[in-house]
Amino acid sequence: MPASQPHLPPALAPQPWRPGTLLRGAAAALLVLAIFCIGIYSDTVLATIDQFWQHLLTLVGLGGHATAVQQGISGLVTKRSLVSVVTYSLIYTSTCLLLLTVALSSTRRMRLVFVLYGAVFVICATLVVVGKLAGDAAWAYKLARRLIDFIVSPLPVIILVPLLRWYVPAPPAGQS
Repeated sequence: MPASQPHLPPALAPQPWRPGTLLRGAAAALLVLAIFCIGIYSDTVLATIDQFWQHLLTLVGLGGHATAVQQGISGLVTKRSLVSVVTYSLIYTSTCLLLLTVALSSTRRMRLVFVLYGAVFVICATLVVVGKLAGDAAWAYKLARRLIDFIVSPLPVIILVPLLRWYVPAPPAGQS
């Protein structure tokens, strides 16, 4: 009688090698490197984005409007240009979502990822609006800032990849 092998979750069980595996692995490695570089050099990236937006808004004659909008933003939410922070957040989050798409390779799992990311962004926006309506309520701004810091970090990717691979079953072969 052959020795019994330990039972592994389907995500950890050996999978047959497929031609796209190497390409997906290389894409995932490049995206991890991009996320790492964007995060490590965030000050430089934000300064570059600041310069880009300042130049673009000045070019179209809206340089003064950006300053006026920024004065209405609490320093508890961001001390940088709001347009630059939103741009940085979109770049970082898009890179994370692209990595999740490569790593999870399932439409079912990605729908769940988009729902989770969307929920966090809606909660952040709601907290900022509540903070503004409540007369600059510091607690709402601080909580929104914590959620923004969480979502614009590698933590959601680190948590979601194993969680969704283990607990959300992959579709049958040929479906995504």
